[in-house]
Amino acid sequence: MQITRPDYYKEFTCIADVCPDTCCAGWQIVIDEKSLKKYRRVKGPFRGRLHNDIDWKEQVFHQYQRRCAFLNEENLCDIYSEIGKEMLCDTCRKYPRHIEEFEGLREYSLSLSCPETARILLGKKEKATFQTAEVPVPEEAYEDFDYLLFTALMDTRDFFLEIVQNRQIPMKLRLQKILAAASDFQRCLDKNELFKWEDIRQRHKASGFGKDFSDKVKKHINQKDTPEQLFKKMWKAIVPEMEVLRPGWHDFLNETLSALYGKSAPAYLEHKDDFSKAYPDWNIQEEQLLVYWIYTYFCGAVYDEEIFAKIKMAVICTLLIHELDIGTYLKNGRIFCLGDQISICYRFSRELEHSDLNLNALENLLASDKLFSLENMLKIC
Repeated sequence: MQITRPDYYKEFTCIADVCPDTCCAGWQIVIDEKSLKKYRRVKGPFRGRLHNDIDWKEQVFHQYQRRCAFLNEENLCDIYSEIGKEMLCDTCRKYPRHIEEFEGLREYSLSLSCPETARILLGKKEKATFQTAEVPVPEEAYEDFDYLLFTALMDTRDFFLEIVQNRQIPMKLRLQKILAAASDFQRCLDKNELFKWEDIRQRHKASGFGKDFSDKVKKHINQKDTPEQLFKKMWKAIVPEMEVLRPGWHDFLNETLSALYGKSAPAYLEHKDDFSKAYPDWNIQEEQLLVYWIYTYFCGAVYDEEIFAKIKMAVICTLLIHELDIGTYLKNGRIFCLGDQISICYRFSRELEHSDLNLNALENLLASDKLFSLENMLKIC
């Protein structure tokens, strides 16, 4: 079995009660069967509370005011303190570590929904790299796993990451290149012409980022709407489709986006320019976020074949975070720091990545709604 991890994976250590938030509130914590068996065997004074605060039928911990029943006032876990670290369930023991499973490969990442992960990722100046090793883990057979498609996806992901991490090229062009290439890859897959993928990669490498590429983008880009108009429409399409996991999320969106979109189009562009000057760290943070989304989700297309939607997700999530950055900058009197960026990123991730309903809803919109067409996506870059 091959194991792949980002180079910063082992940097993570839980900061417990020093954390600005908690991972034990806002969503249900599912308990694995092995842990349930251990909890049934617990004896002593903690037994009664343990048995009363578990929903044994649904296999989750009870919640009170959307907080886990075992989360105390210091934001620490009473299971950990009362009966030991080894009694934590799989979910609690592993978070924020995330695993994507493929035949012969297990890919680990750290979830952006954790504030400490967000701090590590957003503070990283070097290009993210990934380390792969062979480990003696029993391999599981996957029925109908398309290994040919998976191999093509792995090669294509490397191609996308190479583009995204090319710091000699303006980010706008990098985004437009991966969108255009992903659209081409999707068309080939839809036509069952996987054999053309290598030709597509070579063609996009050869076209580079020069005049020929720019001319092609101009032919496809939306010439009617402004980026501000498109972003407003996209927020209106996305937000109603998503379940809210944390109280106050909609209030935060309304306040932040009102600060950004409450002015005329010229002011919107001026605000974006002002933010870029006031917070130059975004230049690298944008790259790190794109790499995070692409690494975590792109190869999952082996199961649903939604290649273009997964690249659009990486782009739209990163750009929506940027919109929230600028809105926060304006709302805070043109002040913005790393702490603001960390907060926005982990809150955004918690609303999206900790709900299968939300992840599926977003991908369905990106795959089917014309609002997220190539022409419009090229425009907002």
